[in-house]
Amino acid sequence: MSDAVYDYPVRPATRTRARRRVLVLAAAVLLLLGGGATWIVTYVKDRSSQCDGTPGRTGEGYDLTRQDGDGQCTGWLTSLDYAFGSTDPAAAGVIHKIVAENQRVAQQSVPYVRVAVMMPMTAQPDSKLSAGPIVHALEGAYTAQTYTNSETTPYGEAKPQIQLVLANIGRDQNQWPEVVEGLGSLTTGEHPLVAVTGMGVSVPQTRDAAKRLNSAWHLPSIGSVLTADDMTTREVGGEDKPGLFKVSPSNHAYVTALQKALGPVGKGYLVRDRNPDDYVETLGDDFVDVFGPLKLNDHLSWFNGSTGSSTGSTGLFEDAVNAIGIGDPDVVFYAGRDADLPGLVRSLKFRQGDGASRQLVLAVGVTGLVVVPTDQPGADGAPLTTRDLLDARVTVLAASSTDPDGWAQGVATPEQYPAFRTRFTTGSAAFPSADLADGYAIMQFDAVAAAITAIHSVYVRNSAHVQKPALPTAADVRDKLTSYRDTPIRGATGTFYWTEQQPPNDLWPIGHPVPVLRFPASGSRGPVYTTECQRLDDPLNRAAYKVKPCATN
Repeated sequence: MSDAVYDYPVRPATRTRARRRVLVLAAAVLLLLGGGATWIVTYVKDRSSQCDGTPGRTGEGYDLTRQDGDGQCTGWLTSLDYAFGSTDPAAAGVIHKIVAENQRVAQQSVPYVRVAVMMPMTAQPDSKLSAGPIVHALEGAYTAQTYTNSETTPYGEAKPQIQLVLANIGRDQNQWPEVVEGLGSLTTGEHPLVAVTGMGVSVPQTRDAAKRLNSAWHLPSIGSVLTADDMTTREVGGEDKPGLFKVSPSNHAYVTALQKALGPVGKGYLVRDRNPDDYVETLGDDFVDVFGPLKLNDHLSWFNGSTGSSTGSTGLFEDAVNAIGIGDPDVVFYAGRDADLPGLVRSLKFRQGDGASRQLVLAVGVTGLVVVPTDQPGADGAPLTTRDLLDARVTVLAASSTDPDGWAQGVATPEQYPAFRTRFTTGSAAFPSADLADGYAIMQFDAVAAAITAIHSVYVRNSAHVQKPALPTAADVRDKLTSYRDTPIRGATGTFYWTEQQPPNDLWPIGHPVPVLRFPASGSRGPVYTTECQRLDDPLNRAAYKVKPCATN
């Protein structure tokens, strides 16, 4: 038998079907070359940027984009139960609570508006915002949301209700432009977005995001833990209504509080992070300015902070420790991120020189300092312990936004703090009281509570004039936030207000208490200073950095 393959003849009908297939394929190619190509490209792009575990890149109640290489998803959500790619079960748990409350609000007949919580939602070791503070900030936001949605509170009646829009701008906050545009699209419709809270940390991306939110949609931004003095959208001769509000005292307020608590200082030494970071830069400048007679620019050491982009080894304090041991200063001023503070304290254990054996005061400004009360020293990367301080012969003096330990003991406790703490640790929240220690939950609560106070005030005003009042707009909320001089906002951290006045100010809270804490605890804690109106002399010129009282021309 032959091995040749026999070719069956093609019948006419088969030829016709083949020609039709060719024509259909040709038509498809032509379609692709036209408008269909755009559809295919868009489809492929959407599929490639779709976050794992989501029904699509966008959908009802969310718009998320996967960031290649780092396992996180940026964007916003209201009704999709998704943790932005975070592997932290605590983050997923509180996001689940917020989404469930959003869904409940949407099913009610009561009108509602939206408030965004915009910040990094995932973390890695070198992030400026670590995993714990992210979770705690979300817990504070949820507590404020459920507090105001469930009953009559100091922040208004339970109408309109509040949905929280969770917005992840990325670990380094570089994805803010697309996320902000997405939030802008939510400012219209039946349930508008009227304020943005959180805002991440004190870096240039935060200021740029706030400028865009304000200029494009009149959206007020309320920073929960921003402290760098240059966190302002005010421009000399430019925008006449700045839109970046802060509920935290500024770095200048921290340093002023430390000055009052310390009294006269004979010799000082400054330890500064060299990273291009607004928080550490302005804090260092404030130490130099407020403690001018100490000439700190002549007595300082630089280091490469672990949460920055400076090249070289991180956390190197050898130069500082040697200089401190030899110079024997009365106070060491620290201008760095919280993550590197334990490394400095543990390094000071090995200082030598004339002052090695005497107690050293280390002055810092923080949202909330965590010192674990234990007789065991902390491991590298772990929080400070009381044993670390004792071994290093260091007393930390911390100007802070919060004092949860002192307030729990009744030491200068703000009026609304007990009610907040009860809501935080019981009911649908039931979060651990230990989550209050770093201050992030308390400050994010105050940021959301400030927005809600303005929302309800505007709605009540509108209700007095018409039977079916209009919901507040973003511009309404922004303008209302500057009208609380006579009836200050009652936050968990105390009462405070913002004001529009001449000369223009930078929207730091006025009248906010600044507790000054001692570690190890010595009983001498509580507010020694309350914030005053302040402004930068020229917010566009960092080289001419100078903070002034608002009353100064």
